[in-house]
Amino acid sequence: MNSRLQNQLNMVGACITLAQSNDYQSIWKNQQPADFGTDLDTLANAYGAVTAKAAQVDAATGGASDAKAAAETVLEDAAYVLARALANHFKKTGDLDRRGKIDYSKSEIVRLRAQDLVTQTTAIRDVAQSAANEAGAAGRGVTAASIAALTAAIAAYSAVMNTPRGQIVNRSALLKEIETDIAGLLDQVASMDDLVVQFGASPAGERFAQAWKSARIIVDAGGGRETTAPAPAVPPAPSSPASA
Repeated sequence: MNSRLQNQLNMVGACITLAQSNDYQSIWKNQQPADFGTDLDTLANAYGAVTAKAAQVDAATGGASDAKAAAETVLEDAAYVLARALANHFKKTGDLDRRGKIDYSKSEIVRLRAQDLVTQTTAIRDVAQSAANEAGAAGRGVTAASIAALTAAIAAYSAVMNTPRGQIVNRSALLKEIETDIAGLLDQVASMDDLVVQFGASPAGERFAQAWKSARIIVDAGGGRETTAPAPAVPPAPSSPASA
């Protein structure tokens, strides 16, 4: 995937990470405009699907790749990342029962094949969905975006799981799809800008609006010249009222 698309996708991911962080959830959850929370969930799901598709493109070589092998790699990576986030969360909350159900190493996941891989990664996804709203979960990586990424990866792998290894995915066609998908993500984020400004009536809401504005800056992460001023991928936590 070219750097322009990757930079745009990174920006969308930064906005989702910002909004889902413990520092800012209280500003928009169960607050007006209520559409922001709904739109954030929609954005996170769409972002997860595009990220999974982009990973398939990155795994391709010479313009094409084995669809099954590429999808399998994406699924293994997404499952491992979410499993370790869950393991960290359950360790800190003392939930050893659920930790035991998802405590997979990368090699254990990679050894799974076909339906076993789908079954185990789906189990990881389901546990994550049940834990996503627990205190501290988002800060440990159990987020709507990571769950959406795994869900999309499961669907992509399931679609090609039983196809012959010689069936290849056309990289250029995928790139065209991704470009269209990312354009949709950018349009969603732009619509959410109009909702974010409405939180600015309070000092905390204004800090959120400013952090969102910083996250919206597209940074050239590919080593080339930046066309806009750089911004941190995850904006710093706001100062407390006492220190403001």
